[in-house]
Amino acid sequence: MSLAFFSLGALAWSASEYAIHRFVGHGPRRKKPSTWRGMLSLEGLAYAFNSEHLAHHADPSYFAPSSQKAAAAALTVGAGFVCLTPIFGPRRALAFATGLASTYLGYEIVHRRIHTHAPKSAYAAFVRKHHLLHHHKTPKENHGVTTPVWDAVFGTYSKVDVLRMPRGAAPAWMTGADGEILPAYADDYTLVGPKVTTRAQPTVGAA
Repeated sequence: MSLAFFSLGALAWSASEYAIHRFVGHGPRRKKPSTWRGMLSLEGLAYAFNSEHLAHHADPSYFAPSSQKAAAAALTVGAGFVCLTPIFGPRRALAFATGLASTYLGYEIVHRRIHTHAPKSAYAAFVRKHHLLHHHKTPKENHGVTTPVWDAVFGTYSKVDVLRMPRGAAPAWMTGADGEILPAYADDYTLVGPKVTTRAQPTVGAA
């Protein structure tokens, strides 16, 4: 397997991650194709991603079904392999497709864990703050999920010292049983908005 073509495939996904997120996920609303063939076209894939991405922004705990993502990835990677084989040969085309698919899988894992798991490294802490800033303050910036490189290149990178998170929207890993930011994350995040309090119910039979 060609390491150079594997690396090119990985780079291709990294750039695609940024471009798809910025121009499709946050692009204009798209009309749903009326046929299944239309849904399998580039326009259909763009419609599906745009719709699912808007749903994810409305509820960050929501993710598109894995089967749907796998089908779209298989279609894209397979098409890339078929198109590149006549030009570069099957060995290099396979290396490119493998690099693309592997990096895409890494992106999916990183993105999901940003919302579901606490950071365990400096990189993990950085990408969480970078992505959550995109979700809750700058949706037109910070389109890269696994890296800020493309944001820096295209002028869409932003950062804050302390990210103000809407109360109730913070990931479960960020808060304690009292709903407040855990001390480990207090330097990077703060909650804003009124606290939700539960009114005590009177005891049945009490005087």
